[in-house]
This record gives sequence, structure tokens and C-alpha cells, in this order.
Amino acid sequence: MLPADKERNGAPRYAVPALEKGLDVLELLARSPDSLSMSAVAAALERTVSEIYRVMQCLESRAYVERDPESDRYRLSMKLFGLAHSRPPTKALVSAAAPVMDRIAAATMQSCHLAVVDDLQILVVAQVNSPSPMHYAVRLGAQFPVWETSSGLVLLAYQPDAVRQDMINRIMAVQSDVSRRELDARCAAIVRNGSEVRASAIVSGVTNITHPIFNHQGKVVAVLTTPFLPQVHLDISVEEATIEIKKAAAEISNTLGYRPS
Repeated sequence: MLPADKERNGAPRYAVPALEKGLDVLELLARSPDSLSMSAVAAALERTVSEIYRVMQCLESRAYVERDPESDRYRLSMKLFGLAHSRPPTKALVSAAAPVMDRIAAATMQSCHLAVVDDLQILVVAQVNSPSPMHYAVRLGAQFPVWETSSGLVLLAYQPDAVRQDMINRIMAVQSDVSRRELDARCAAIVRNGSEVRASAIVSGVTNITHPIFNHQGKVVAVLTTPFLPQVHLDISVEEATIEIKKAAAEISNTLGYRPS
């Protein structure tokens, strides 16, 4: 048995150097806006090229990374994203939401996206653009810290009490710009109102309209968000869009088997 090198969450952690190098590469490429050469990957991970050469070859042969034959630079492929979406819960969620999102985007002339919680991040698992020639949209596969977005705060608000408090404790450990009192108050308001309609903290002029998606157990498994961008010739108001998005979220929840008591 391999020796445990440290403890995490009460469980022993065993060193698997080759696997850890592979995961380090995947995480680095996921964070990088541009493709990277092998020497750049090695430098960023503080390793030598010879240490990661076989790892890169293996990841490329298994199609987790792609190499540009002209520049010899590497980027993350869509394989991990595809694997995540092949999981039955995510696949059922996206299948249920897709036709409703298409319809709501056309009705509101706004983009919309579906997000799930991933540790202290949110992950956009489905996205539909507005049919309008000018619009604001969030990229499919984008990730944001939970505390920065309405999607993240609604997902946080509907976590079980113990899970939510643990998440807030960890947020406090990595983020000094947000207070516990503010997070608690905002979560309470979200649950009280059943949604959040709030000016975006990231994009000026955009109002986030966010409603929870429930599954058959009454658990919030995702959120539907429309980043509402007002325009001169737009025939729908934020208030009207909010009503439509609430109906859409309820329809998706109903398809997932949710029956409010």
C-alpha cells in the first residue's frame, strides 16, 4: 500500500505522481485562454520538459488535449466537457431545458443559460443566444466563482443548511471582499422571493434574472438565468421577461418530475 502523504476532509491522500502530473496539465490548460507549448506547460508547472513529455503524449493520444501540428502548441479538447455531459443527471437536465430555452430566448429576445454548482464555482452547461443581432451572452462551459454571480448565489441559497454554511466558510477563506452577513442576507432574500432579479456585478447595464430548477426530489439542481440587456427597440421589459423566465423554470422543473407541494 502506498503511504498517505497528507489528510484531506478526514481521508488519507495517496501520492500518484504520474496521475497528478496529468491532472496538473489538464487544469493548467483549462485555465489558459491560449494554447501553450510543451515548454510553456513545463515552466508553468515548474517541471522539466522531460518530466511531462510522456504525460502530454498520453493525453494527446487519448484525445484529452489537442496539438496544433504547425505551432506544436496544446489546448484542452472538448472530451472532458463531453464526458461531464454524458452523465445521466446532466444529460437529462440539458435535454429537458433545451427546447424551453430556445423558446424563451425567442420570446424575450434575450440570451439565457443554464448553470450548475461545481464546488465553489458555477459551470454553464447549456446556453442559447438571443435572436437579436445585438445581445449579451455567457459562453457555454464558462465558470465563475459562486459569490460573483446571481446564478451562483441562487445555487448557494438553495443548498442544504450544512452544505451552504460549509461553502460560505470556504468562500470566507479565499475571498475577503464579501462578508458572511451579506451572503447570509442575500441567500435568505433569494429563498424568500424564490428567485433573484439583480443588476450584474460583472457587466454594467445587464440585469440578471435567475430562477431555480428543481428535480423530482425537490432539490435545486440548476438555475436558469437571463442576462437582460435593455435596448431601444426592445418590446419586452425586465418585469415581463421575469414572468416568462419564471414560467420556463417551472416547466423545466416539471419535466424533471418536480411537483410542488
